[in-house]
Amino acid sequence: MSRFRARRLLLGCSASDLVLLAEPEATTDAPQLLAALAVAAPAAATASAATAALGAALAGLQPAPLAAADQAPAGAQSDAQSDAQSHFLSVTLDDHLVRSFVVTPPRGARGLRELRATAAARFAGLYGESAEHWLLSGDWHASFPFIVCALPRALYQALDQWAQAHSWRLDSMTPALVRVCNRLCASIPSDGWLLVGFGQTLSLLNLCNDQIASTRSVLLPGVPDFAALETLLAQERLRSPDRGASGKQQSLLWAGAADWLPLASRIAGLPSRTIRLPDAGALAGAGSSAATQLALAERRS
Repeated sequence: MSRFRARRLLLGCSASDLVLLAEPEATTDAPQLLAALAVAAPAAATASAATAALGAALAGLQPAPLAAADQAPAGAQSDAQSDAQSHFLSVTLDDHLVRSFVVTPPRGARGLRELRATAAARFAGLYGESAEHWLLSGDWHASFPFIVCALPRALYQALDQWAQAHSWRLDSMTPALVRVCNRLCASIPSDGWLLVGFGQTLSLLNLCNDQIASTRSVLLPGVPDFAALETLLAQERLRSPDRGASGKQQSLLWAGAADWLPLASRIAGLPSRTIRLPDAGALAGAGSSAATQLALAERRS
């Protein structure tokens, strides 16, 4: 009988594809590829149009049976079926599909309701629309700046319905930047930049004196070379000048699964290092698509 027994189901969502994996209990086992689907991107590839296309495409993402259920011995079928009923689905979104921004809490802020109202007002000011069609998720703090991610409400509802149709539970829907922050929080420089790359999306998070100063995601027009990444970083540093006077030299941490992530020890005059997350190439038959990279980003190692 196979040793494979799924712990969680991992869904990666990019603007162009969806990939569903089953994560095994043993971290030494490779994930099982359950389904992959290319998504026809709209001609006007805005984030809203892309998320609408993803929601519509979910019906065509039909997962293969889990290996444990396939190879369960006679008499254990009820256990396998019960196990399938309790699967949790973790979804990782390409940062291009999400609107992430920094919120500075008002002085004397009290309670989550006031922080949410501040975030909604910030969203409206930045994007010129109400946040009613978005789910605002943040690491809410009343005393220092924090990131808020606006997640497409319609996509969340479509994913929840799709999970329920397969007797699964939608456990989380999280942008790639947040996945990486949660995973590498101890390694992120207190003065400098975290740069996250999956597919063709680069997300930049700037910290000064251990506080979040700015964040932005860029959809790259193609595979960037070293010079293009240096130029982009230099432009971003001009956009977000140093705040505070810690006296420390800033540093760079690159993380993700994109094959264009740089490996140089210094970039744009700053110390730099790169942490590669689980490589999509290690998953036989899944290729190295953006959605595969995103699904593997949530794999526990």
